[in-house]
This record gives sequence, structure tokens and C-alpha cells, in this order.
Amino acid sequence: MTGRPRSVPRPSFLRATPPIDLALGVVLTALGLFIAASPDGGGLIAVLTVPAVTVPVIWRRRAPLGASAALSLGMVVSALPSFDQVRCGVAIPAALLILYSLATGTDRVTAMRGLLLTLAAIVFLAFTDADLGGGALVLFVPLCVGVWGAGRLVASRARAAAALRVRTAELERQRMQTAQLAVDVERTRLTSELDGAVREHLSEIVELAERGERELAGDEAASRGAFARIETASRGSLDEMRGLLGAMRSDGHADRAPRPTLAQLDGLLAQARAGGCVVDLEVAGDRQPLSEGIELAAYRIVEHALAATDAGDSGSVSVRLRFSADVLEVEVEADDRDSREVVEQPIVAAREQVAARGGTLVVRRAGPGRRALCARLPLVTEHA
Repeated sequence: MTGRPRSVPRPSFLRATPPIDLALGVVLTALGLFIAASPDGGGLIAVLTVPAVTVPVIWRRRAPLGASAALSLGMVVSALPSFDQVRCGVAIPAALLILYSLATGTDRVTAMRGLLLTLAAIVFLAFTDADLGGGALVLFVPLCVGVWGAGRLVASRARAAAALRVRTAELERQRMQTAQLAVDVERTRLTSELDGAVREHLSEIVELAERGERELAGDEAASRGAFARIETASRGSLDEMRGLLGAMRSDGHADRAPRPTLAQLDGLLAQARAGGCVVDLEVAGDRQPLSEGIELAAYRIVEHALAATDAGDSGSVSVRLRFSADVLEVEVEADDRDSREVVEQPIVAAREQVAARGGTLVVRRAGPGRRALCARLPLVTEHA
């Protein structure tokens, strides 16, 4: 039975070598061999010694200082035996690549040592390469120093960017911790307020009930009034508890701005008008003081209804508020664009607002191409 052929594992030094460095080493070696094999290239010895100059490029990132030392030694080996071998075409690019890696990947002392080693190799090359001479140092020494300096500048900027990222992450962690602490403090305050509100309202309810039992026996009208006050106090207590519990359930990242009421309804409608929608507001009945919870619920219902209508920049919306002694009716009528995906979520949110206050909400057709969202919020329960 023939087993599956096993792949030959790569040597560990090749597995850790970036492909780009391996490719550069292969390209420089091939170029050096081509130059050495030419009629004026130095013959067989030059062909054998070219890798001594090009191979150090392969580990320039893994061991920059070692690559620089290997390059310096390779300059000497590649000059043998006549010390006039032509190799500057691959030796100088190899030196520049190693210098850049030294500057960007090591500390200042190591980078300086590598620079001195490489400059010594360039000086040796200038006097042992038939195509160069001492005058070439005027060009190549500043070039090597410039590449090294550019690498140091890049490394400095990279370190600064890394430090900035670390500092930014630390500031973000501190901000989150501060925000969480603020949330904990706020929730503690809300808990205290909730406890105080419950105690106050329940005490009032108990007092009214006891008074009704002691003093109002047989007086049906007075009993009705007492129980109406009990119900009003109970609903006020529930509204306040809902508001405080809603704030406590929040994730702590929302703004702590005052909760909107019907007094801010004109601003909400102005935003809709600014989007190109024609919005009319009609108020019927006598305005009366409402609890904070009812005010917030009515505002949110209109807000969700406007989102649900999807009136666009050419539609029209009619908002109607009807006040009575025991019910607040909110009706929002608008063009029906048949965009179910858009309107479903706001309607669900509005329904939750209404249900939380013991009311009802219906969505109905209001004529050809029109849809109406109608909500009823009880202020006090009707008495028989």
C-alpha cells in the first residue's frame, strides 16, 4: 500500500525568514552570479564567493548586527584572491538593505555598531573593486549614512505611534472605568430616590385608606373622592417608579439630559418639518397637569409614530392630542408608504410605551393611502 507522500519540512531558519528577504537574497545572488560569470567577472572563484556578500541579506531582520558582520566578512572573502573582483553591483544594495534593517530594528547603540561595520565594509569594497576607487566613497558613504538615518527616523516615528496607541488605550480604559463609576453612583442615587418615592407614596395611600375607613363610612361621594385620590397617588407612584427603573436598566452610556415632555413636542415636529414633511398639530380639550411618566409616554408615542409613518420629503402628517378628565388620546395620521420593514419597529416601541401606562394602541386605515396610529393613556380610572 502506497502512503501519502510526506512534505519535506523547511529548515527552521527559513521558516522564520520573511519571504521578501528570501526573495531579495535569491535575486541578488542570481545577479551576482551573472556578473561573476561574465568574461570580465573574475571566473570560477568569483562565482563561488558571491553568496558571501548576498546571503546576509536573508537574515537582516532576524539578526541585523549579525548580518552586518557577515557582510563585512563577505566583502573580504569575495575579494580573494586578487582583491580586484567586481562585486559592487550586489554588495552595495545588500549593504543598504542591511543598514536600513539595523536602523529600524535595533537600539541606538547596536545600530551605531552596525553602521560602523558596514561603513568599514564599504571602504574595503571601494579599494578592492575594479569598478570603484577611493573617489567612490564620496558618494557611497553619505548614501549609507542617509539610509541609516532614514531608518532611525522611521523607527522613531513607529515608536512614537506605538506609545500613542498604548496611551490612547489606557485613556480609553480610564474613561470606561470613570463612566462605570459614574453609572454606579447614579444608580445608587436612583435607588435611594426610588426607596424614598415608594415610602412617601405608599404612606400617603395607607393614610388615605385608613381615613376613608374611619371617617367616610356611609358617605358614598366622599368615599369615591378618597379612592380617586388613592388611585391618582398610586399611578403617580407607578410612573415615578417606572422612570427610575428605566434609568437604572439603561447601560449607563446614555446622556443624562432631562426627559422630554409635551412641552418639547413643537421641537420634535420642527425636526420632521425640516426634513421636508408637512406636519400639523391639533390640540383639543383643556390642558391639565400630567405626571412626568404620562408626559414622557405621550412624547415618545408621537416620536415613534413619526418614525413609523416614513412620510418622506413629500408626505403629510397630522398629530392630534385630545385631553379629557381621565384619558389623553394621541393620534398620528400620515401617508401609508407600505414600508413594513421600516414601520414595524417604531410601532412596537410605541405599543410598549402605551402598555407600560395601562393604555391601548391601535393602528388603522384612515382613508385611501393613509394610516393612523391611535393611543389612549388613562389618567385616572373611570368609576362606576
